[in-house]
Amino acid sequence: MTDKKKRVDATEMESTKPSATITAKHFYKDIPSGSGIEATSEGFYIIGDDTPFLYQLDKNYNQVAKYELFDTADFKKGRIPKPLKPDLESLTTFKYKNKSYLFTLGSGSSEVRNKAYLVELPIVAEKAVVKVIDLKELFNTLQKNKSVVGEELLNIEGLDFSEDKVYLLQRALNKAGNLVLTFELSDFNSFLFEGKPLPAPALYFAKLPSLQGYQAGFSGAYVLDEKLFFTASVESAPDAIQDGEVLGSYVGYIPLADLPKATSQDKPVIAKAEKITDKKGGTYIGKVESLVVEKGVKPGKYKVIAISDDDKGHSEILEVEFIVE
Repeated sequence: MTDKKKRVDATEMESTKPSATITAKHFYKDIPSGSGIEATSEGFYIIGDDTPFLYQLDKNYNQVAKYELFDTADFKKGRIPKPLKPDLESLTTFKYKNKSYLFTLGSGSSEVRNKAYLVELPIVAEKAVVKVIDLKELFNTLQKNKSVVGEELLNIEGLDFSEDKVYLLQRALNKAGNLVLTFELSDFNSFLFEGKPLPAPALYFAKLPSLQGYQAGFSGAYVLDEKLFFTASVESAPDAIQDGEVLGSYVGYIPLADLPKATSQDKPVIAKAEKITDKKGGTYIGKVESLVVEKGVKPGKYKVIAISDDDKGHSEILEVEFIVE
């Protein structure tokens, strides 16, 4: 084999190695604390954890509109103060009785973070049609369940709907691990639209990578190709309320078929995850909060559109090439 042939083969092998490489960035000075992103036929929607607005982007990532989800009185200085913020951490779309909706919910880590917002799509006027959902009873029940939170606070950071299930991701902190909570979609719809009680979720335990002694914690969810894709970040935070130094972020996935095996803390599903890097392999030091996943041109390659929060009142969208095994 010639040296040239060896070089070509090595390049091809390197290009198929599992990785999560940033290919483009889009910065938003006036969209604070991006925490959730979802794609629709019009483009993208974004929410932040300390803003009362839902932001709309076109397919080229240009902001085209914003809509009020709730009262803006606490937003006078451009961000809702931490003790008052609803901490909306996830965003998804789904259909119910031939209508489309955006759905976002708080993390549940404090009393003011126990609400969800249901937005009718498409938004055809300057003011969105928004329904407020009280999650206090659900979140209080989860907070009391030591299998979910251990000795920590509830901190729901990921959400997505499949054809028959709803997935919520509890973010790991200290000794409490990462957890996938699932509900039957029919039960969840009955809860949202008919006010019926929500049965207890199924609980599945997941093990994510660690960085500098801190375990990565779930921050976003997206279901595609029978995989539960996720974003996760590593943060040296003391609890679910305070921010800490961000050490890095990951994109990963869990095969849905593997979840039923992971009903014990002692036998968690081992998530497949790759640290997000730039094209030179440098670690992206940013808190990636949520994602949308699109199929790539080749099997095993996906395009991830992720939203990142810099904890300074700004947001950034990352376009990431994610190569899986």
